[in-house]
Amino acid sequence: MHEQRPDSRRIERPDASLTMENLVRTRALDAIKSGDIESAQALVEADHGRTLTLGQVFRLYQSELETQAVQLRESQLRTENTLDWFANLFRSLPVAAILVDAQGMVLDANDHALEELGMRRALRSLPVPLRRLMATADGEMRLSAMMARAAAGGTEAMDDAAMRTLDGVARWADLRLTRLPDAGGQPGAGAQAQQPSARFLCVFNDRTARVEAQRAREKALAAEHQRDLALSASQAKTQLLSRVSHELRTPLNAVLGFSQLLLTRPDSMDEASRVQVGHIRRAGEHLLSLVDEVLQINLAESGFLSLALHPVALDAVAQEVLALQQPSAAPLALSLRLDTTTGAEPSVQALGDARRVREVLVNLVSNAIKYNVPGGWVRVRVGSDAERAWVEVSDGGIGMNPEQLEHLFEPFNRLGAERLSVQGHGLGMSIARALVQAMGGTLTVLSQQGSGTRCTVSMPRAAAGAIEA
Repeated sequence: MHEQRPDSRRIERPDASLTMENLVRTRALDAIKSGDIESAQALVEADHGRTLTLGQVFRLYQSELETQAVQLRESQLRTENTLDWFANLFRSLPVAAILVDAQGMVLDANDHALEELGMRRALRSLPVPLRRLMATADGEMRLSAMMARAAAGGTEAMDDAAMRTLDGVARWADLRLTRLPDAGGQPGAGAQAQQPSARFLCVFNDRTARVEAQRAREKALAAEHQRDLALSASQAKTQLLSRVSHELRTPLNAVLGFSQLLLTRPDSMDEASRVQVGHIRRAGEHLLSLVDEVLQINLAESGFLSLALHPVALDAVAQEVLALQQPSAAPLALSLRLDTTTGAEPSVQALGDARRVREVLVNLVSNAIKYNVPGGWVRVRVGSDAERAWVEVSDGGIGMNPEQLEHLFEPFNRLGAERLSVQGHGLGMSIARALVQAMGGTLTVLSQQGSGTRCTVSMPRAAAGAIEA
């Protein structure tokens, strides 16, 4: 018996039929996609096996369209999510970032830029050119050159640029300018880079605190250098005035000595000569007092003034000064009086140098007398609080106007008193304030023209139980 072999044609036919069906389906789908329904119908009818109908092809096409629509919606959603993510990233960058067009106009700015550069209100109304953020014309030129170079691609930088926000606040920042990719994904080049569609990203890294700290250090070093120069100059001036004072005193003492000697011998000269010698003596005394005052104010201002700080009874010193100045007040019939606000306390004690405090009060009371009116008054008040002791000298004299008050403490400025019959050098108030400040106190002056003047010396109060100097 012969072995029965399977019919090879019956085994291959289903595969050939399936291949033909797939081919017909594919061609029919292509015809339907192109809109040729008649060709699709002809392909289906030409299939003698009748395994495929036109309705099945249409349903298959519909299924493919639905699948593509779903995929498209998913792709669009992913794209929107990505765009939202990048938009949120731009808004929340920890540095100021700005989008700029090819003309340098600001298109958009993130939250940091809106706040730090003061752009929130401006961008709501009018387009803002990026150059308005530059504080100098040189900065604007450098920014324009940066944009021209960045247009070809890459990133351009400008460090420590001087800027000014739209609110007018000075700032310093490091700038980074980058050309963004075009729609094709690559930055433009050549002539294409100049098209209006070009976009740039400008990032500002704020350096204001660092630059201001550096400038503050530089100013401090410069101030220290100037202080050293001023101290050296002051020391040289002090030494010069000390030597000049010493050299002037010797001939002045000789002039004063011989003039006084001549005046003690009335029979040695006639009356005219006696008057002339008297002028010599008074001029010598005037010059000697001027030398002493100049030297004293120089020592006080330079910090070389010798002080012996002890508790000083201000009311006792004030009483002594008023007694010494009483003869000067007599020609104008002035009323001198001392008032205290100490209550049951025996005295008001300040921490100071007794001799210097007396000099200050002598100067203030003397001025109150000299610039007074006939029949006027001078009052000295002494008081204290928990930390300070003070003495106030007030008068009802001619007073000063605001311009005179402004120049009151200028050395050799007599504020127009040189037109009056009052003698002086214009140094008294300068010396008084320098002495008070050297003792840790303050001297304040209030005055009104025609209504008198009030001078107040405030000094640290001496500790309770201290021994009076």
